[in-house]
Amino acid sequence: MDNCTKMTVILLSGLILAGCGSHVAKDWTRTQQNDKVVWADDGSDVAVVVLSFEEKRGGLSDGTIDKRHLKHKILVQNLDGSGQRTITEWRDYQNGQIFYMKQAGYFVVESLLENGARRFDKIYGNGNEILIIETPDNEHKPCQDNEPVLGMPQPTVIPSPNGQQLAYIYSPECGFVTVEFLHANNLNIFDNQTMDVDKPMKATWHPDGYVILATNNNDKAWKITPQAPRVSITPPNCISPVTTSSEVSLERKMVYFEGDKLVTKEVGRQKAFGCQ
Repeated sequence: MDNCTKMTVILLSGLILAGCGSHVAKDWTRTQQNDKVVWADDGSDVAVVVLSFEEKRGGLSDGTIDKRHLKHKILVQNLDGSGQRTITEWRDYQNGQIFYMKQAGYFVVESLLENGARRFDKIYGNGNEILIIETPDNEHKPCQDNEPVLGMPQPTVIPSPNGQQLAYIYSPECGFVTVEFLHANNLNIFDNQTMDVDKPMKATWHPDGYVILATNNNDKAWKITPQAPRVSITPPNCISPVTTSSEVSLERKMVYFEGDKLVTKEVGRQKAFGCQ
C-alpha cells in the first residue's frame, strides 16, 4: 500500500469514528418543569404540580428522549405568583390528575406507577397524606388484550363538588362499572353500586351531588346517587370538568402556562363545571 492509499484509509477511518461518535447518547441530566395547574374549588388560588426527571436524548438520527426517576411536588400560589407555599416534598412517579378541594382542606393526587398501576392519595394542606386506593397493574387489569375494553378506560377518584365525598369509579371486570362512594374525611365506603355496560364509559359529578355515567359516544347515561337506585337519564351536555376543581374556574376562566408564566382566558359556560 503506497503512502497516498494509507493516508486515504486513515482519513476515512477518522470520518467513520467521528460519525459514530456524533450518535452517542448524552449522559442523563436532571430536568424540571411546570406540569399541571388547577384552580382551587373556590377559585381563590391555584395548585401547581412541578415535575422533575432525568432525561437522556438519543442519537442525532432518531431524536428520542428517555426519561427516568420521575418525581413531582405540589405548590399553591396566587395567580400572580405571590403567596407561594410548598405543600409536598418531591414525591415518586409521574403525576396524573389533581383536584384542589381547598374548602374541604385536601388534595386528591393521582400517581402513574411504572408497572401501569395508578395510586390515588389524599393530601392535606400540611403535606400529610393517606392512600385512597392503588389500582391493579398491567398484569392484573380486568380486561385482557384479546377482550373488548368495556367499562372505564382508566380507574379514577373524583371528589364531589363540595369535597365531602369521593367517588372511586373503575371496572371490576370487562363489561361492568363500579362506583364506590367514600366519606372524604375518613375514607370509609358507605355505598357501592355496580352496573353492566356494553360500551366504554366516562364519569362526572353533577352539581347536585350525584355521579353521571355516560357512554363515550354520549348516547346513554345514568344517574348514580349514593344509597339510591340508579336512574337512566338524558345524556349530559358535557362530561368535563368533572368537579369544582379543574383548569377552568366556576367563573369560566381557564388557567394554563405560557412558558413559566401563568395566564388565564375566558371560556364559555360549556367549558366550566355545571355545564352538565
